[in-house]
Amino acid sequence: MIKRATQTAKWIVPVVVAVFIGRSIVTNWSQVREAEWALEPGWLALSFILCSGWYWARPMGWSVALNGFGRPVPFRPLFRLYRRAEMSRFVPGAVWQFVSRVYLIKRWGVAPAACLAATLIDFVLAMLAAVPLAALRLADALPMMRGYLLWAFVVFPFGALAVVHPKILNFWAGFTAKILKQPYQKLDISWARLGGVWLMYALAWAGWAFGAACFVRGVVRIDAGDIPIVASSYALSWLSAMLTMISPAGMGIREALLGLLLEPVLPRGAALTVAVGIRLWMTFCEVVWTLVGEHLARAVDPPTAEEPC
Repeated sequence: MIKRATQTAKWIVPVVVAVFIGRSIVTNWSQVREAEWALEPGWLALSFILCSGWYWARPMGWSVALNGFGRPVPFRPLFRLYRRAEMSRFVPGAVWQFVSRVYLIKRWGVAPAACLAATLIDFVLAMLAAVPLAALRLADALPMMRGYLLWAFVVFPFGALAVVHPKILNFWAGFTAKILKQPYQKLDISWARLGGVWLMYALAWAGWAFGAACFVRGVVRIDAGDIPIVASSYALSWLSAMLTMISPAGMGIREALLGLLLEPVLPRGAALTVAVGIRLWMTFCEVVWTLVGEHLARAVDPPTAEEPC
């Protein structure tokens, strides 16, 4: 019954949230019309450049994890299959992007267990990278907890490096694999290298979040001081949507929460409209780099006789 209810919620929740967003925009249409909309290509170009780092950092980090499991794959085809697999997350269900990776990479002789373990590391590091910016916005939203959250912001990088220590990581990843009844091969990688991947993710995440803020500045006039608020709000909404894992790619949930978090910057109607626009813009950026990946890996063929080991 719980499994059936969860599957039903994955279809119903996005629809309900979409209705809420649409109804709020229509109800506050006067706020949408009165916002200072202005298309500025320079800000949009800067947004695209800042966002692009995230779409390259994730495949690079996943490549490092696969190498740690002794499963090296040339980067160009790996970039292509990573971007392909990420597009499948828009299908209802929380597993398709992971299943896609297993299916696409097996032609390179990578076992499902190694692929899933590397994917788990990639996913956890991406979540950890979003926490510092999300904590800043949460501190503003919850003034009573501001002191604790700011301390967490300072201490968090050290805690994140401890979590991704190879020995600790192998312990919880192996424990998870045991629960899922999957084989697990220990990760052989230095702590400094894994910490470097987390740092790369954190920097790329900051670029991604500020890229979202630059998109907002490129379509509607906001104060320069509001750009960090938009960036941290995007981080908190993304992290919240990923943790719920109810809707595909967090659709609806992320936009609704982001619209509410942007109310200090824009009226609710305009804020929700901008939140939907950010989703469309990020999807556009992702599609562009997915097409680039198809071109880059066109001449690279996987081994034909090698079986997953």
